[in-house]
Amino acid sequence: MATWKKIFIIISAIVIVLIGGGLYFLNQFLNALAPPKIEITKEYISTDRDFVNGVTIEKILVDSLGAKGYPVKYTTFYTTSCNIQHPKNRPTDPPSKIEFYKPGKYSWDEDTVKVDHIHNGLSRESVSSSDKLWWLNKYGKLPVCPLKFERNQWYYFTIGDPKVTGIFFFIDKEGREHQYFLASGVSPI
Repeated sequence: MATWKKIFIIISAIVIVLIGGGLYFLNQFLNALAPPKIEITKEYISTDRDFVNGVTIEKILVDSLGAKGYPVKYTTFYTTSCNIQHPKNRPTDPPSKIEFYKPGKYSWDEDTVKVDHIHNGLSRESVSSSDKLWWLNKYGKLPVCPLKFERNQWYYFTIGDPKVTGIFFFIDKEGREHQYFLASGVSPI
């Protein structure tokens, strides 16, 4: 084979590797900017990332639905939180899947509250003044989720990721599950 053909093949291979590597790293960078993919069922919540900060589930009483079909005004009357156990002496990866009714490297607590919320665009705000907020009970360190999902009931999930405002989860009368993901619009950069 002629020398110029060998040089052309080597240069072509280098260019292909550089372009392929550049596209791979560009894809990874853009994926890091995107909100996580979340899947919620009655049995678990999973993500394509990790649940570093755990998950909070609110059981809500809906006052009104917005044009997109999810609650815009509601009252939270019960919460439960999944707290990830981070060992001090040995690092472990946070879970990417939390099973509600199976023990894992996390514990659950629950609280009875009464907080009124309004969703305005991408943000959620409490309309209850601090003197109207009340808490009845706080129980902690439960091995599994104390909440039992019910039909015809709305839930609101927060996952501690700044790119996610929250996720509404609804189980209709037939038992079908519906999920409404609310991205915050916040970029990690």
